[in-house]
Amino acid sequence: MRNFFMRQGSSRMFFKPKRGRIRLLAFLVLVAGGSAVYLAFFHNAAPKRSTPLIEACPPWAEQYCDPSQNLFARTEEDPSEEVLEGSIKPGQTLGGILGDYVDAGALAGLDNPDDFSFASIQSGQPYRLTVRDKELVTFEYDISPTETLVIDGEKGDLQARVETKQCETRTGVMAGTVASSLFKAVEEAGGDAQTAVALADVFASDIDFCRDVQPGDTFRAVVEKRYAEGKLIGIGRVLAARYVNEGKTYEGFALLGRGGKPEYFDADGRALRKAFLRAPLSFLRITSRFTSSRLHPILKVRKPHYGVDYAAPTGTPVWSVGAGVVVERGRNRAAGNYVTVRHSRTWVTRYNHFSRFAKGIRKGSKVAQGQVIGYVGQTGFATGPHLDFRIYKNGKPVNALANPKMQADPLPASKLARFKRQVEKLEALLDQAPQTKDLAARDTPDTKGIQ
Repeated sequence: MRNFFMRQGSSRMFFKPKRGRIRLLAFLVLVAGGSAVYLAFFHNAAPKRSTPLIEACPPWAEQYCDPSQNLFARTEEDPSEEVLEGSIKPGQTLGGILGDYVDAGALAGLDNPDDFSFASIQSGQPYRLTVRDKELVTFEYDISPTETLVIDGEKGDLQARVETKQCETRTGVMAGTVASSLFKAVEEAGGDAQTAVALADVFASDIDFCRDVQPGDTFRAVVEKRYAEGKLIGIGRVLAARYVNEGKTYEGFALLGRGGKPEYFDADGRALRKAFLRAPLSFLRITSRFTSSRLHPILKVRKPHYGVDYAAPTGTPVWSVGAGVVVERGRNRAAGNYVTVRHSRTWVTRYNHFSRFAKGIRKGSKVAQGQVIGYVGQTGFATGPHLDFRIYKNGKPVNALANPKMQADPLPASKLARFKRQVEKLEALLDQAPQTKDLAARDTPDTKGIQ
């Protein structure tokens, strides 16, 4: 039978489909509908995946992962900006430091800031250089613990300025015991060489710190401590001091004179500074003393030696034992290079055998007590480097080792009462134990304006 039929009364012929094809079509429709339902109801409920932020290199890119080339790691700051720190080297200039990061013409046209010259940059001082893409952002140079030179280059035009840190002065007590030297003891107590010199200066007329210091000596001092932005930057003036040398106690209290320079008095207002210092130099030993008869080491005859010979290395500084005026600066066959200083109508001192004179020392020059006037040498009749030091009173030689201790004028009665009130406060501080916490600046005794 033919697989078609004729509808009665019609000329059309219809093809009769097979049952399997109908079932396939129904299955496809069912699958499509189920997929649509799934997508409509469940897809939106699933969490959306955002584009991941890659925080580190993927395994296949590890060779590119150094900080300057890592394209995948996120950093808080621009990786092209870096800070270079160092210290000024001998002979190094500002141009040598900044030459790779700024235009030479711009640097040459940069004006010095107020109160500082670029030529004053010193070797050993630290600096910080911030650059971005090999161009200057800032240059910072520490002029001192309280001042910083800053050069800005971020906006294209170089600008220089000096920034000053806020400073504060507090008082504190330091104390120590001498084992080998005063310098070492002061250093162990928290001071430095300048502090040791300042402490020795208080008692310079009574104690020879080259010869008289002994192991077991003790000291206490009220000092100024200077801070910049909360950081200790140094020790300032000694306001009061107590030194025990071989069982004998010495005390000194400061009054600030002109320019803030301290002058020291005892508790009764008597000046500690005598007209003459104990010695004119730091020496190794005394090789010849004051005598009316000595065998001259070169002439080989007996002659008076009205001076004291102090042996010291060539170049050792020699200072004037008192304030005065240079009346002679010269050279002769016996004394070599010499200087004579007149201190008053009564007193004259003489310094022989200098290797050279100090800068600015000439006839008519005024000198202060302790001012360097020359340097130890071996000129003239001398068998080795030494200083021949002599003192004359009314033209007659005096034994320098007897050290005439002419007292300076005491405080006048009109100022003595106020001074003693300050002494009470300073003595109370000297009796305290050394503090781990500094006293506030407002507690600093008022030592100004009395003299």
